[in-house]
Amino acid sequence: MAELDEPVTPGGLTRRRFLQVTSAAGVAAFLAACAGGTGSSEPTATDTSGASIVIPTPPPASPTASVPATPKAVTGPLKFANWGAYIDLVGSAATAGQYSPGSSPTLVDFQKKYNVQVDYEEKIDDNPSFLATITPALSTGVPTGWDLIVMTDSFAAEIISKGWAEQIDHANVPNCVANLRDALRNQPWDPNNDYHYPWQSGMTGIGYNKKSFAQSKIAAPTKLADLWNVDSNKVEFLTEARDTFGLTLLKMGIDPDPATVTADNLQAVHDDIEPLVAKGLRFLGQGYLQYFGSGSVWAGFVWSGDLANSGSADDLFVFPEEGTMIWTDNMLIPKGAQNTYTAELMMNWVYDPTIAANIADYVFYVSPVQGAADAIKKIDPAAATNPLLFPTADVVAKQHNFQFLSADLEDTMNNLMADLTGA
Repeated sequence: MAELDEPVTPGGLTRRRFLQVTSAAGVAAFLAACAGGTGSSEPTATDTSGASIVIPTPPPASPTASVPATPKAVTGPLKFANWGAYIDLVGSAATAGQYSPGSSPTLVDFQKKYNVQVDYEEKIDDNPSFLATITPALSTGVPTGWDLIVMTDSFAAEIISKGWAEQIDHANVPNCVANLRDALRNQPWDPNNDYHYPWQSGMTGIGYNKKSFAQSKIAAPTKLADLWNVDSNKVEFLTEARDTFGLTLLKMGIDPDPATVTADNLQAVHDDIEPLVAKGLRFLGQGYLQYFGSGSVWAGFVWSGDLANSGSADDLFVFPEEGTMIWTDNMLIPKGAQNTYTAELMMNWVYDPTIAANIADYVFYVSPVQGAADAIKKIDPAAATNPLLFPTADVVAKQHNFQFLSADLEDTMNNLMADLTGA
């Protein structure tokens, strides 16, 4: 069983304890959202009145057992696929910003408690490419090799709707049942959480390197449109079409509401980005962290917690004046998983408020766990003024969810994206 690396000294955490956000800070409205109140910063049940919104329907769930579940054997190793920069780390892994076995207190403590190995891999760079790797197995009824995966809203909904996720035994996840925040309950694509539980929620906005901008005498970006004025060879947009198209719609003054967006709107986004591609614009998944690190990228569309927990002190996140995209990444057990019960135990483990707080305080994303917000402020009082964890009311007011489109619009967007990326 892997043991923890030596803890990082307080001085080693100095970079992470600086507030790496240029927006106005404050705890304000998001405290209510963390309790499931108004102004939630994450998707709630989606309005399905618009003709363009299509919510995948989950398969029928098996009846819930009326008696306590029979104890199951813990088996392993648990094969856990997640995104990079998405788990708490200590030691040299924290310094490098990259997971290595034995570097996550959350995983090491789980291994000790259940005497099982966790093979955790930072395997997901973006949703489409990872889904493509497991679709052949899922579509033919063959195990994917993973016991637990983390996918963003609409991709999680697609997997569930196709019957590609194992049903969760609620008796094995009492923490999840009790502690899931109200704002994340009753999703129409899995209203009873029979197939998923959220991992973290976040926002997509602007990231930039302060030092590179200063040396080139470029003003710090405050609007999405400012990225169109930077040397495109130093800019990246995301391979996640929902983020790139959603933010560009905002830049163009078009509301990225799936109920009202049209094919013409998506074509306009393509046409607005296309000149940047000719000038060297990159499209990247989470690998953009390495490009920021090497200095080959100065700015781009990024996910809110990434630069704070894995970037340099000069890599900053900006809440654009036009607004941000919001999303939730979700834990799923893919069909045919070999260690389903152990995966359920892991879900239950990370829904303990203290454990959830340690994860969120490290990754700088919003925890889905009721009680985690109070725990974060106890273990790290400085986090109470971090708008990545506690967005202010003006930030919350400008959040947009661009997750569900009709099949036609989905195809249109993906084809336009493929044309831009050369895929």
